Amino acid sequence: MRRSFIVRRTFTLCLVAATVMLVAVVNVRAQADAPPEPEGYWQGPMNGRVPATIAGGAVIDTRALAALLEREQVVVIDVFPAPRRPEHLASPWRPVPHHGIPRSVWIPGMGSGVIATAMTDYVKARLSALTGGDRDKPVILYCRADCWASWNAAKRLIAEGYRRVFWYPDGIEAWQDAGLPTAVVEPEGPGVQ
Repeated sequence: MRRSFIVRRTFTLCLVAATVMLVAVVNVRAQADAPPEPEGYWQGPMNGRVPATIAGGAVIDTRALAALLEREQVVVIDVFPAPRRPEHLASPWRPVPHHGIPRSVWIPGMGSGVIATAMTDYVKARLSALTGGDRDKPVILYCRADCWASWNAAKRLIAEGYRRVFWYPDGIEAWQDAGLPTAVVEPEGPGVQ
């Protein structure tokens, strides 16, 4: 009986170790396959493989993000594009509620490759208000998984002199997959109706 327990336990431990090693190899391979950071803002398709880094900022994973939210007052910004009313829709239109990380401020369009002056001015003023003018206040930027918009937005804040910029490339999907809570957020900024 004892021998059977030891064999089962050893098998289980080996299986867990193999799984951990496989995940580590996949993560290392995924980072090795990641594209390099572009010189400026990304202006290609917004969905696709993203870099594993962001110069001047920090990449944050789900566990670290949840811990940061618990221990500090942070600014959380969702840059997912706002849904557009379908053309030629005769009936009233109401978009599906947008779920974000709790305390998120949703600024669609902030992560585009090129943004209008009105958006630039809005982002500067809104971030100054959200941080109380403190450029050392932590700011987290996210979108969906593999979304360049959050990378662009984080890069924009780094260029503006914010010193604690965290980019969450795994996006809202990883947050939800971890069983963490969400909240319905409303879009704000230029062009939002």
